[in-house]
Amino acid sequence: MKITTTITLRIGQPGAYEYVAPGTPVNLPNEEAEYLVSRGFSIQEPSKSSKSTDLIDAIMDAIDDLKPDAFGKDGKPLVKAIEEILGQDISRSNRDKAWDAYQCLTRDER
Repeated sequence: MKITTTITLRIGQPGAYEYVAPGTPVNLPNEEAEYLVSRGFSIQEPSKSSKSTDLIDAIMDAIDDLKPDAFGKDGKPLVKAIEEILGQDISRSNRDKAWDAYQCLTRDER
């Protein structure tokens, strides 16, 4: 399991210890990682799918804030306009996923 330390950890075998500074991501066996998380010595890293979902949600929120001129001829929001709101680069693929989800939500609200 991938965790991020909140304290300096000593990992490894006797004679070959390695020190991991606070804030450093590290992979550990699940049992060890879960113990460290339960004691507050580390936090569990969000999975990639969680990060992806968070980004899609952020893009959908940004789409909601776009002005009418921030949409292309195809009717989709412009990637650059979304990036300006978010302050980070996004891919067309993520824009398209968020746009599809946004349209489904707005359709359901009608």
